[in-house]
Amino acid sequence: MRHHLPPLNALRAFEVTGRTGSLSAASRELGVSVGAVSRHVNLLEDYLGYKLFLRQHNGMLLTQGGELYHDQIASAFDLIDNASRSRHVGTKHAIRFRAYTSFATDWLSPRLPDFRRRHPDIAVQLKQSLNETNFASEPIDAAISALPVLQRDVLSVDLFNTIFLLVCADGGTRTRALEGDFFSADAPPILFARRERPFWEQYFDRMNLPAPPFANGLEFDNLSLTYQAARNGAGIALGQLFLVADDLMTGRLVPAARAYVELDIPHRFVYRTGRDASTDVNALKCWMLDQASQTKAQMTKIRAELDHL
Repeated sequence: MRHHLPPLNALRAFEVTGRTGSLSAASRELGVSVGAVSRHVNLLEDYLGYKLFLRQHNGMLLTQGGELYHDQIASAFDLIDNASRSRHVGTKHAIRFRAYTSFATDWLSPRLPDFRRRHPDIAVQLKQSLNETNFASEPIDAAISALPVLQRDVLSVDLFNTIFLLVCADGGTRTRALEGDFFSADAPPILFARRERPFWEQYFDRMNLPAPPFANGLEFDNLSLTYQAARNGAGIALGQLFLVADDLMTGRLVPAARAYVELDIPHRFVYRTGRDASTDVNALKCWMLDQASQTKAQMTKIRAELDHL
């Protein structure tokens, strides 16, 4: 069957730009110039007939159509990658692990060297995606999910619950936030990702404040980018406590308000069972539970300090 495919180099440039949120980061990963990446993205937009990105001063923001298309073609690249890896005879099978961007970037990646030291014979192939994993149809061994597990031959263990608090770099921004100054003309901007607007609204409601000033804030494609901007002093981010616990313990970020909001949204390690089960995946699960327990100890300490601010 003949396939109707856009230029593959353009697809690759789009996939990397969408994943990193930056033309510069994409150019470094692909080994080409920023201009070349931009031309490939423009070529794909012309081919499809609609815009894939909103060009902003702080990065490349996927449009609604671009986000949907990116999720679909990212899965296709995963399949190609897995098929290519499987052709290497004698290569040990890696754990195919999927996590959403902020979990992979801010919590898991800094800890993976420890897993490597403890289990040098186990490889982990980490994929980032916002999609829920369908274990019946996708070549994934384990994943992170915030939804109930309803699939056959799949189990889960809880790692963290959802706790939000405001964070920023230490200094004047924190002083203004602690005073509740979010709405004056020169108030520090809020840093938010498009998917977390409802959580901002719940947090401000908890503080008995009006709706968050999104119009005066800076919007990013994912939580990791908001955290990085907050570390750089750009404003105030809504921190998922387990994701920013390391930053709070080291002082890279500080609490910007006393209040925190706890929601009944557990973050789970989800994995195959039955005949598709893997002893390597079980080792990864046990290691993640151990790492999570250490992070939860940090979270308990941080919450105690918040109560005494």
